[in-house]
Amino acid sequence: MLADRARREAALNAYICEAPPIAAAPGHDPAAVRQGPLAGALLAVKDNIDVAGVATTAGTPSLAGNVPRVSSGAWMHCARAGACLAGKAALHELAYGVTGHHALGPPAGNPAAPGHLAGGSSSGTAAAVAALLAPAGLGTDTGGSVRIPAALCGIVGFRPTRSRYPADGVVRICTTRDTVGVLARDVQDVRILDRVLADLPPRPGTDLALATAPRAVLPAPLWEDLDPEVEEVCRLACERLRAVGWQLSTHAVPEFSWPEVLESAVLVPAYETRTSLSAYLVRHPGAPAADDVLRAVAGQDVRSHVAALLMGEGPGRPAYTQALRHAVSLTQVLGQLLDREQAQVLLAPATVLPAPRQDVGVRVARPSGDASLFHTLIRNTAVSAVTGSPSITVPAGRTASDLPVGLLMDGRPGADTTLLALADHAFRLLTQGAGA
Repeated sequence: MLADRARREAALNAYICEAPPIAAAPGHDPAAVRQGPLAGALLAVKDNIDVAGVATTAGTPSLAGNVPRVSSGAWMHCARAGACLAGKAALHELAYGVTGHHALGPPAGNPAAPGHLAGGSSSGTAAAVAALLAPAGLGTDTGGSVRIPAALCGIVGFRPTRSRYPADGVVRICTTRDTVGVLARDVQDVRILDRVLADLPPRPGTDLALATAPRAVLPAPLWEDLDPEVEEVCRLACERLRAVGWQLSTHAVPEFSWPEVLESAVLVPAYETRTSLSAYLVRHPGAPAADDVLRAVAGQDVRSHVAALLMGEGPGRPAYTQALRHAVSLTQVLGQLLDREQAQVLLAPATVLPAPRQDVGVRVARPSGDASLFHTLIRNTAVSAVTGSPSITVPAGRTASDLPVGLLMDGRPGADTTLLALADHAFRLLTQGAGA
């Protein structure tokens, strides 16, 4: 049935590479398929995550023939739990953007908002899950690359605490920030995959009871300069949570600086790109050198990011060190805010805008004026990427223009299980009667 649906949805361009027959899928173990927590589940896997015997292209020309001999740790965990590969999903070239454009074909479409961007960089995984081509899938997230497309496509996207999941066998641009993440249509499926990827024992049952009323903080900076329809949907979602007992408070964060947050979010990956990419390539015999991969980049937007690196004009060590110091400071500031309010999570819109049109340029209109599309879409998701905290977006509703909106929930570093339990509670409330 999924194969038939995939053929009908071919124009969605969710996959760069269709999966081999299920019986021959790399990592396939008949006993695991019958008994594991992912028994027979088909997963869409972002095409920067290695699955042995299937090309890992990262959407860039020089890696079109890159066929790994060994699977990534993330895929090995999933395969041992019984998962099978649905396909290698499309992504923004080198996972270095938010529109989903890559060198090996058209970008993935948005099944929840035809004619609009699916987001990026995990665009294909989000599109496949939203279009019912797979129940769930794997992506990667540096500054929002799982949560942005999940929010724009109306599904769930989870970025774990940094280092919670295996990182080997992934084409990364930032070892400090990159992590494998999970996309699904239901938080329960995310919880199952989280335990598989974190190599934790399965939890018996699905008890969602919360010991106390959830407490959440709405940080004022993350609610500034929003598209009015996005703000309305998210505030209504928060009121629904409040109505069932969530205790919500809005707070200014005087120590918070958007220029510093976004500089840290962008500068750290830029400084680490060459070494992070090299660390992947040296483990793959016959793969090109990192600089050769960067020279062959096809997308104009990605070329603009890497050109300075190739000329030795990227961020210097002092700026990089300062960006890392800011990450530590931001983590402390937000942790103290949660402590003062005895809260478990921060709540905010996942994206400042709903899904832009596919023909959007590099600039977009915001209430405060014209702004960079890239910085606009990563703005709120960048916060937890900088702090290394777990973060999840759940569907909050739709705008008057019928575009999906995601509600972002950021937890404390290491408190992934608590965050997922709260997200499950919120998801079930917010999607009641919504057909999710």
